[in-house]
Amino acid sequence: MLIEVVAAGPGCSICQKALKLVKQAAEEFPQIEIRELNVVDQFERLQELNIFSAGAILMNGKTEFVSLPSPAKLRERMHELLLKSENNPQN
Repeated sequence: MLIEVVAAGPGCSICQKALKLVKQAAEEFPQIEIRELNVVDQFERLQELNIFSAGAILMNGKTEFVSLPSPAKLRERMHELLLKSENNPQN
């Protein structure tokens, strides 16, 4: 599973919190890959996805959170998507 965090740069505190949250939650799931989506480099893609806030979290290319979720909510969603992909490998 791929998780992408929308980031405005190293000076963005919300972005850094989102990245830290995702990295901590992903420690339980070794099959998760994490990437940063820079708002400047990925501007067109983010516009297509209607994402206008740094710190948004995408999972498998779909927007899951536009603001910071609780650690429990993030882990729950990761678990749901991983179970879904294990039960239906085509998705």
